[in-house]
Amino acid sequence: MASRICAAVMLISTFGFAAKQEQVNRVVAKVGNDIITSVELERYVTPIVNQLKKSFTDEQLEGRIAHARQTALNSLIERKLLNQEAERVQLAIPEVEVEKYMNKIKANYGSEENYQAFLAKEGLTPEEMYKMAEDELKAQVIIHEKVIKKINVLPSEIHDYYQLHVSEFLRPAQVRMYQILIKKSDPPEKAKKTAKNILIQLKENANFQQMAQLLSEGPKRKAGGLWGYVTRGFFGEEMSKVEDAAFKLKPGQFSDIIETDLGYHIVFIDRKRISRILTEREAYDDIYNRLSDAQFTEIYKNYLDYLRGKTYVEIISD
Repeated sequence: MASRICAAVMLISTFGFAAKQEQVNRVVAKVGNDIITSVELERYVTPIVNQLKKSFTDEQLEGRIAHARQTALNSLIERKLLNQEAERVQLAIPEVEVEKYMNKIKANYGSEENYQAFLAKEGLTPEEMYKMAEDELKAQVIIHEKVIKKINVLPSEIHDYYQLHVSEFLRPAQVRMYQILIKKSDPPEKAKKTAKNILIQLKENANFQQMAQLLSEGPKRKAGGLWGYVTRGFFGEEMSKVEDAAFKLKPGQFSDIIETDLGYHIVFIDRKRISRILTEREAYDDIYNRLSDAQFTEIYKNYLDYLRGKTYVEIISD
């Protein structure tokens, strides 16, 4: 439920603010008696734009940035609408709740000194930040009261969904896999010799997990080489030979040495799951979440349309 609230309103505790820039602060939108300024918009959208520039270099980048800017503006308009509704119903958030939320925000910066430096960089006062946190909580309460409380997923709906989408609940074959990895070295014979010595000890009944903790150079060394349940394709093409070996094993067996570009691998499995269709009971929670998310999206959209319908909203172009 909390994830849907996070998707509906921008959480000031988690989004990255842009560094304050010298710019003309102009009005970009009017929402009833409130305004949205270019500084507010840039503060919200700049980190998103910076991430897009790191992720995309294609000719569509300009269009992606324009879409991000429009999405950000819509989010700010939604916030204004929700907060105006909170004011209309005289919603009050207890001071202790705002302080708890502020403490979560401050925790993101590691120290009070870092937090104060952030405020200075953004040109925000502690009072302004407190007000933003209070508005955030008010928006969450309004969404809970006007949207989430109206979500009602019936058991019959879950049953019908399962019957119509049963193929979506195929659980592929899985093995619970442990791995010992010896990375290739210079000279390469040294790593291969180490792997061979480990294999000899395993054949002499050495404990696989203990050997992994002692000698593996893989990322799961501390966990005894445990990767958990994996499906085919989990590791990608680079590890396809390792996966093939794991799926050929029976529970309690370990493999021979498998060579890849990464090094020399030995894998062990202790459990195996065959491919099968989940029962309706097993799929129940997943289906419930899908249907409740769909209801949330529809109810939230309709509620915002209602708020927009009774509020003057104007987007002011450049």
